[in-house]
This record gives sequence, structure tokens and C-alpha cells, in this order.
Amino acid sequence: MIRTSYALNKILTALARQHTMKDKLTDDELVGHDLSDEEREALKAGDITGLYHLGANPYLIRRVFRSRFPI
Repeated sequence: MIRTSYALNKILTALARQHTMKDKLTDDELVGHDLSDEEREALKAGDITGLYHLGANPYLIRRVFRSRFPI
């Protein structure tokens, strides 16, 4: 069963709407978001596989971290 995370997808949606590409996120970008420690660490590391397993929407992962995907 695939789990989903509202808080994780919410921050990724906000970044995607800004048309922002990231390799990883900073602590400052995560302030005010109700994320688990695992979610926070995956975002800070730019761990796209980890984000998927934590319930991030694959489309949003691709939009935000597209510079990490090979062409």
C-alpha cells in the first residue's frame, strides 16, 4: 500500500507553483511545515526515492527536483 503525506505534498505543490527547481531544500524553506523527521531529512537531502516512499506525489517530485533526473 502506498502512503500519502498531505504536508509533504503541500510543500512540493507550493514549490512547483513557483516553477522552482531544487536539488535539495534548506531548513529555512521547511519552517512552518508540519513534516515528520523522515520527510524533513528526505527534502533536505533531495532524496527522490525516499520522498516517493514517504508518500510524495511522483509528479510533484519530478516538477521540483527535475534537475536531478537524467534527460
